[in-house]
Amino acid sequence: ELLRACALLTADPAPAAAVRLAPREVDVLACVAAGATNGVAAERLGVTAETVKAYLRSAMRKLGVRTRGQAVVAARRAGWLP
Repeated sequence: ELLRACALLTADPAPAAAVRLAPREVDVLACVAAGATNGVAAERLGVTAETVKAYLRSAMRKLGVRTRGQAVVAARRAGWLP
């Protein structure tokens, strides 16, 4: 019973099979996971900070999360990030 309860607590709200992130969304999440600000991520990826925000918002929406930290955790659980 305890194991079943733990599984409920750690269950991913959006199963990996149901979510499809664009490659650029994964790139942005990788930068965020490394601690980059939107501006730094934009420089690394050769886009504007507004574009980074758009990719991040899109990934967060697809993953069903509200913060960039939650997005990184969800992407790691799904196997898109180390």
